[in-house]
Amino acid sequence: MIGGGVVGIVLIGLLVFLGIHAFGGDDKPESNPTTSEPTGNQTTGGGDNGQLGNATGQAKTATEKLQGAGFGCSDLFNTSQGAHRGCFKYAGATEAEAIFQFQPDGTIIGVKLSSQDEDNVNNAKVTFDQALQAIGNDTFGGDQVKKIQDAVNNGQKSQKVGSSWGEFQLRNDGDTYALSGGKSGSDSFDLPKQTFDTTAAQLTAALKAKNYVCTSSCSKQVAKFDSQRVYFYASEGEGIKNLTISASGDPANVKKALPVAVNDAFGVLKGGDAAAVKSYIQAHNDGKSYASYVAGWRIEITGNNSDDYASQEIDISYESFYV
Repeated sequence: MIGGGVVGIVLIGLLVFLGIHAFGGDDKPESNPTTSEPTGNQTTGGGDNGQLGNATGQAKTATEKLQGAGFGCSDLFNTSQGAHRGCFKYAGATEAEAIFQFQPDGTIIGVKLSSQDEDNVNNAKVTFDQALQAIGNDTFGGDQVKKIQDAVNNGQKSQKVGSSWGEFQLRNDGDTYALSGGKSGSDSFDLPKQTFDTTAAQLTAALKAKNYVCTSSCSKQVAKFDSQRVYFYASEGEGIKNLTISASGDPANVKKALPVAVNDAFGVLKGGDAAAVKSYIQAHNDGKSYASYVAGWRIEITGNNSDDYASQEIDISYESFYV
């Protein structure tokens, strides 16, 4: 998520992992689908219920190449003044995102790329390089992409990487790499504030009425060792700006509990296009992982499943993007 997610102005992070092989050379996308839904049985992303507006130039090229690599794309906003686009990919244990802002002519002015895989760092590295080349070869230039790749391969914990496009900040946190930066001479776009109308006190009262126990979050025991949980955050006197709904325990109980928790929370939520958000969540209740922008929100659906234990989590937040 690029976490999503999330306002600010532009979080530019590249999460890259150390692997066995060095970064690749030429940019060779696998295919060029014209829709924003990722292809293949192993990957899921976002964009099928989120909107994907028009793009030209660098933004169009980057989007098509990312889609060809299995990313699903959607727009947080896309206006005559510019756009904020996110492309997300889940492939097994690998999680990746490519988020960028671009001007009306398609010129990319800020980028966030991330990739991580706790099980196989080389998979994370390959996926990162897909995203880097998909955006970077046309936006930064191939020589500047190689400069970034070389800096990553050096394995330093933190360093600045200057380029003819702009300056990047590289950070290495062991199994996670991050790179932040933006186009020199360009200002990133402010992100619209996003909240539900419902306050934390109102949601707390409603959940307590449904037998949730509320402390720092509201939870309800489903079975002896299983539970469903609703966590939310709001500034004093304002509507909720972050909502997390989760369930954990026996896979059969989790499958039943998570939709109940969603209904319990969204039965109270007002404003913030709550109906559109709920619709996206219900359309992706298949145990897989997804991320997308929907109605101005960043939605991430993630899970961990085995034969005897499962956990599913839905995170709804405002986006943040810093340079």
